[in-house]
Amino acid sequence: MIHESYYWKQPLLRSARWLEKTLVDDESSERILARAEREIFVGFYAVRKLLETFSLSSTTKLLTYDLTFFNAQDNANPDHFNRDNLEKHYNLGKENTEARDIGFICNQVIHSFIFIFALSEAGQIDGIYLSSDKMRKSKLYFVPASTIIQLFRVVGRDYPSEQHLKRDPKTGQWIDACSK
Repeated sequence: MIHESYYWKQPLLRSARWLEKTLVDDESSERILARAEREIFVGFYAVRKLLETFSLSSTTKLLTYDLTFFNAQDNANPDHFNRDNLEKHYNLGKENTEARDIGFICNQVIHSFIFIFALSEAGQIDGIYLSSDKMRKSKLYFVPASTIIQLFRVVGRDYPSEQHLKRDPKTGQWIDACSK
């Protein structure tokens, strides 16, 4: 249970700053990418935990992002030994787009079976290719670094000053009156 959200939100802002300015070079690539992976995983875990609290506004909780995805090839079967061979498993020549909410993105990262960085020629992190264990045989998502950075900043800066709650008639638990 998160009692004071500041201690969860401030690291998100630090992670966003770090991811934005990070450059990967040949000498430090393994160390930098390991840190980037940790920043992203821990960050999305924090976001998911914050989504379960009353520490975020309903506006933030309902945010959606347009994500690019690639459908799986027929008979795609990514496993532990070939999951980095994206061309074999997914139709990378045909981009698709769908709107997904923050919770979905969190779950794709947290439960990722495929998690591969896309780097620019200059060594910047452009984004991540990912697919959860459940989705790996159907879709591969691409989440741009700009989306990750923006999402971390929105959540990290969200300190609602007012909320309207109601009891869920089925569960008896308090819910945000503005949520779906």
